[in-house]
Amino acid sequence: MRVSLKRQKGNQYEGRILEAFPSLDDPGLEMAVVQEAHGFPIEFSEHALKDAEVAQNQNPGKRTDLTRCTTVTIDGETAKDFDDAISVEKLESGNYNLKVSIADVSHFVTEGTALDREAYLRGTSIYFPDRCVPMLPEVLSNNLCSLVPHEPRFTLTCEMEISPAGKILKSFIYPSIIKSAARLTYTTVASVIQENKKGLVDQSIEKLLKLAFELSLIVRKARKAKGGLDLDLPEAEMKLDKEGNIVSIGLSERNEAHKLIEDFMILANEAVSEAIEKAGYSSIFRVHENPDPLKIEKLKNVIKQWGFILAEKKDLIESLQAYLESVRGHENEKMLVVSLLRSLKQAQYSASNAGHFGLGSESYTHFTSPIRRYPDLMVHRILRKSNFLKSPASPYPVEKLDEIAKACSESERRAFLAERDMEDLKKVRFMQQFVGKSFDGVVTTVKNFGCFVEILPHFIEGLIPIRLLPHDFWQTDELEISLYGRRSKFHLRLGDRIRIQVSDVDRLKRQITFRFLSHLDGEKPARANHEPSQQKKHFRYDKSKK
Repeated sequence: MRVSLKRQKGNQYEGRILEAFPSLDDPGLEMAVVQEAHGFPIEFSEHALKDAEVAQNQNPGKRTDLTRCTTVTIDGETAKDFDDAISVEKLESGNYNLKVSIADVSHFVTEGTALDREAYLRGTSIYFPDRCVPMLPEVLSNNLCSLVPHEPRFTLTCEMEISPAGKILKSFIYPSIIKSAARLTYTTVASVIQENKKGLVDQSIEKLLKLAFELSLIVRKARKAKGGLDLDLPEAEMKLDKEGNIVSIGLSERNEAHKLIEDFMILANEAVSEAIEKAGYSSIFRVHENPDPLKIEKLKNVIKQWGFILAEKKDLIESLQAYLESVRGHENEKMLVVSLLRSLKQAQYSASNAGHFGLGSESYTHFTSPIRRYPDLMVHRILRKSNFLKSPASPYPVEKLDEIAKACSESERRAFLAERDMEDLKKVRFMQQFVGKSFDGVVTTVKNFGCFVEILPHFIEGLIPIRLLPHDFWQTDELEISLYGRRSKFHLRLGDRIRIQVSDVDRLKRQITFRFLSHLDGEKPARANHEPSQQKKHFRYDKSKK
């Protein structure tokens, strides 16, 4: 149940029941728990909904007509809002013309209205396995601002002329109107460009996709040459039934169609950011600062345990690129890439441009998803209020943009934590049926209180606490790479394949507890072939003192 508490004297509280749920299996309980923990709004106010309805009558204004240009959207099978569309042509010069058209949300969401205030309060849409908490009401996100096929839609277009070497030679940003020729999925597009399947799309669209794929490979190569990191890790994907229960968990497919769209969106974001900065306007940047040298040193020591090094290159980014290439195909590739990710700083929004380390970009912003991200909406407003980079003064003071950037970074973090908590709730409920069952798993994290293990069939993580390891004096090394038994000389190390048993599942605490059974190469934990570093942390679990 949901309870409101009011403190009385000392440790006494007065409680008032706000809402009662019939059981832990109630479909609304998980959402209530996550919403209560993170405090994001779900329902829109009547004023915001009224603003959204009124927005339908907006005058289109002066726009470039691109309705005769073959344009398509490419999204996932279950996507409901389509905020980006692409069009590609080959010019007589041998250069490419790429148009990235983005839903013109700024045309419908007027600054200072109730609708705008609620969008700012949300900051971003939140995506759960079985639903979405949108930043904008459905009448906008799934209709007016969604680039549905065969319907005229208002957009902002970033048009770029790109050389065969992947360099942007010219770029233009302008208000436009498009009519998407098709709503394509990643699966369909991959079948066309990777498997060369015929008859899935019209010939004109097939030609566009083949040309787009050709350009995306050029753009990707150019981005790598200037310092972009390919941190492409597959993610777990849940399939749920009508009650919100997990039916299965597998790795999400990521094909060339996903990469193609990502390549073009990155390119458009860079072009817009550079254009705004060149015009001398204040803006909201997407920044990713250089990593902390101490964390890079730790990374070197960690990957050394698997026989990998950060080769001495001209600069750090080249060393990291070489490292990522060297771990491709390794049985612990995921762990090795995650180790690199943990050494990098988190990207965030800022009114000060610090560049984007991970993309190798000197100037980067978010322009391509204004339906679901408030910073993108602000970038659209900067373009619109500056008459598309023609006015002499910056539309917004840097102080205001800095305040918005910080709030949006916080909203993004809140959404990430809420999404993670919801996934954990789903996974814990799923694992209840497996208490007492055994699985193969891989050690993903080592801590002084035990080690986390990901079970391989379901990509679900749980903890083996010290108390459920073989009786010993356990110690961790300085880098938290392994747990080492002083008496037995056995160890559990990052990347070890082991056999575990599901010992306990606590839905209220969202905890899954495993019991260690054996290493997969034998019935006992493998003996360490080296002593851990001299700086050790010692832990003991004595069952007799329980």
